[in-house]
Amino acid sequence: VTIAPTTSPSSSPVVPIATPPPSLPTPTSNPTGNTAESPTQGPTLKPSPEPTPEPTPELTPEPTLTSVTPAPTPCESRKWHINSDGSMCSNGYDYPINGNIDMNQDNYDSLEECCSAIFGTNDCMWEDICNSIEPTTSPTRSPVTTVPTTSPSSSPVVP
Repeated sequence: VTIAPTTSPSSSPVVPIATPPPSLPTPTSNPTGNTAESPTQGPTLKPSPEPTPEPTPELTPEPTLTSVTPAPTPCESRKWHINSDGSMCSNGYDYPINGNIDMNQDNYDSLEECCSAIFGTNDCMWEDICNSIEPTTSPTRSPVTTVPTTSPSSSPVVP
């Protein structure tokens, strides 16, 4: 860069003198004894606050590329089990949290199997998450009349 014009210009350009390369660091006079197997490429821009006491023995696995959680079970394949409060059979997601159920063994293919195994009867309270109706008891049996009435009503009587 020329700050002021020269009073006696040369007839050919002048090549500037090259800057000498940086000098190498001088070895320390008191080495630690902890020598590296090979020199590092250069200092890190973000050093850790303290050295790692022991490096991990092997590489950590790469993250999975596929979804870990499988798709929800379709209704046709859902199993029946006792619900979380133990009051009914369900094919929902409400498993007991007290650990008294083996999710691999305490599952049943049908509502009837669940009611029979858990409550000892084919009639029990249930929840079917595949159908939108509210949980109900199994239908009650119609009352059995032992003697026909002698004077039937013209329409059914609702109790």
